Amino acid sequence: MSEAPVPQGPGRDEDPSGAPAGSGPDHPVSGSSDGRLVPSGAEWPVWMDEPGYLAAQCADDPGDGDVEEYEDPDNAPPRGMDDAQLAALIAGAGEFTADQEAAEAEMARAGLAGVRAALGSVAAGRRGPGMPGSASRFPGECTSRASGFASGKPLDVAPGGPVLAQFAAEAAGDGDRYGGVSDDELVGVICGWDRVEANASARKHAAVAELLRRRPAPGTAPVDGVSGLPGEWDEFVSRELGAALALSAGDAEEVLAVAAALEVSLPGTRAAFRSGVLTGDKALIIAGATMLLDPAEARAAEAMVLDRAGSLTAAGLRSAISRAVMQVTRRKRVSGGRMGPGRRGWRGGRSRPGMRA
Repeated sequence: MSEAPVPQGPGRDEDPSGAPAGSGPDHPVSGSSDGRLVPSGAEWPVWMDEPGYLAAQCADDPGDGDVEEYEDPDNAPPRGMDDAQLAALIAGAGEFTADQEAAEAEMARAGLAGVRAALGSVAAGRRGPGMPGSASRFPGECTSRASGFASGKPLDVAPGGPVLAQFAAEAAGDGDRYGGVSDDELVGVICGWDRVEANASARKHAAVAELLRRRPAPGTAPVDGVSGLPGEWDEFVSRELGAALALSAGDAEEVLAVAAALEVSLPGTRAAFRSGVLTGDKALIIAGATMLLDPAEARAAEAMVLDRAGSLTAAGLRSAISRAVMQVTRRKRVSGGRMGPGRRGWRGGRSRPGMRA
């Protein structure tokens, strides 16, 4: 058997080429007072070779600091617990979850699972950011890919948008079957998709508003200095949008009118619509009810219902905004024609029932 020594690989402080650390200017000892970072190319910034830069970077990033400083506040264990207490807490959560699953299985065998779920949902109310159904969390374990959508968890109260859509898509799993996802988490995902849908519709209307900015009627000035929307838009823009969306010119004009109302008269509705607190149908109810009001009146009516609009049914919201409009018009009677985002602009506004998103 050969007695030749086995070649040694580079150590942790050596260069892969075999040159020992500190043997030259290109192989400094990490943290040494005269250490220089090794350039990675011709565009290496000169200021990174200045004396003291490396030491300052190491001082700013101590590395092994307090672990609790980096804990996730939504998932970290309670402070002050030793290993035995933490193990008991985890075991208790597992037992609670097992008891819940057994109770749900028994209700399903008795044919009462739907009734139980419906009663719980009605008692909790709508879910989402600021909604009563997401105000509390249930005890137990959340270990599925949709755990963040459980009641009160971060994704259950997150606003609609592309990021939430990505998490919801990952929660769906293979074939959109939501394998291993609990009923509570599944309802949270459904509510999350609802907010994503509202956000997409709100952003579509924002894009329609930009189209209006680019299609002013000849000689028309902006209606205000903030929105930049024209006081009247080109008569052919409804045909342009209608052809693109396969809508009639009249239906396209209603989309244009709602987009304009959200930009000029209903900033609160626009924000709630974009976050998903308001669905598209509810945003259109508010826009339709305030269509003949001037911007100040529309904002006043909007303010009377916006704090509860997200938790109202469509019929309840329609009734509430109608009462608000009546109160506003009772307080302020305006002589002559009102300004509102009707057909082709803000002059002599008219609206139709059955407004479209």
